[in-house]
Amino acid sequence: MMPRSLIPFTLAAALMAGPAFAQTQEETTGTIQAVFRGDVLAACRMSTPLAPTADNAQVGALAPGSADIAINQLVGDDGAPIGATIVLVLPATCNQAHTLNLSSLNGGLKGDGPALPGGAFRSQAPYTVTVAWAGESQTFQTQDESLSFALGSAATGPVTVTIQIPAGGAPLAAGTYSDELVLELGVAG
Repeated sequence: MMPRSLIPFTLAAALMAGPAFAQTQEETTGTIQAVFRGDVLAACRMSTPLAPTADNAQVGALAPGSADIAINQLVGDDGAPIGATIVLVLPATCNQAHTLNLSSLNGGLKGDGPALPGGAFRSQAPYTVTVAWAGESQTFQTQDESLSFALGSAATGPVTVTIQIPAGGAPLAAGTYSDELVLELGVAG
């Protein structure tokens, strides 16, 4: 919800009357001047995300500021990732120059078991995230941990986040794999 703007106003009235004469009557004139002022605070807002696409994934718990994504089948019979695609659309608005930042907490889907320094199995599965907003688009690999871009003006519309978990590669070790993506939309400065 945008902060309310206070609109103080000044109302001034002037009444002008001429001298009174017995045989003539002057018309009375008046003016009113109203001056309005208000402030709009700089703000960025994102609404509850929508999930129009989820291939090999379930998207739930959609609420302002959150979405839970569960991969239906992370690996095939050979232990290699199967792949998944998820698209989230977040209605958003920023009323001035602003920045968009996206970061990955684990640098990809990370297993809860011990790190595997080599060998046939791995305990981390990086993935790709593409963000489109206000005519701009950027892609990053989660192992790069973050992306950021600045926009020099106000914007409103959808922020589209496309998450692509690639198929193939070395098999994953047994465990529960997780990551947390954080998307921040904030005023510049």
